[in-house]
Amino acid sequence: MSRPNSKWVIVPALLLAVVAVACGGGGEEKTLLNKYFTASKVSDNMTLSNIATVAFDPKTDGQMGSFSIVSVSPDKVEPLQIKQHAADLKAATDAEKAFTEKKKAFQDANSDAIDRIVKAEGKNQPVKGKDADIQKEWNKWRDQTSEHAKKLSELRKRVSGDQPIVEISCQDQRNPIDTTAYDGEVASKEITIDGQVKTDAGTSAKKYVFTLQRVTLKNVNGKDVVGRWVITDRKDAQ
Repeated sequence: MSRPNSKWVIVPALLLAVVAVACGGGGEEKTLLNKYFTASKVSDNMTLSNIATVAFDPKTDGQMGSFSIVSVSPDKVEPLQIKQHAADLKAATDAEKAFTEKKKAFQDANSDAIDRIVKAEGKNQPVKGKDADIQKEWNKWRDQTSEHAKKLSELRKRVSGDQPIVEISCQDQRNPIDTTAYDGEVASKEITIDGQVKTDAGTSAKKYVFTLQRVTLKNVNGKDVVGRWVITDRKDAQ
């Protein structure tokens, strides 16, 4: 008896699987969103802190009931900047420390004159003589102090902006690592869903776009650390 040609069975099945993923999304996205909405309903902040950086507040956003995934965008991969940002912050911190020491030396050497200058400025009075020359130098120190403070503030924001997704995606509390010490990449994708959202006013159909991100750290103890997907943004679909 001849064997049936199995390829004619397998190929249509594969095509159906591809179409299903393209139209409705893969299982991992649905599983993550289910966990997210379930935790949001009961304000399970412990679970939410491990899977998301954005909220779906039942008091203001409602409670998600049934939902379906409409589409999943291709992954977009970008370099992870946290190592460079951390290095920039350290360099700026060291520079600010050296600057502060020099500023203090100038201030200590001219403390009496600076006291007179500050008092005159407080009374909106002109500064004359040698004090005027010192005032010019002191103004330079003050301007540079502001510049250092602004630069440090911007760099701290960059590092703090990188850390939530890196920490949630990659950090293992059993084996903690310094996530600022490694290069890596961030994969992002957008998940569009249709859902039934219950509020005090009733249940209505809503369409959202969620952003999912996953971090990969390179060469951590000789191997790459591939993190978990994290929900990092939500917006109403157009």
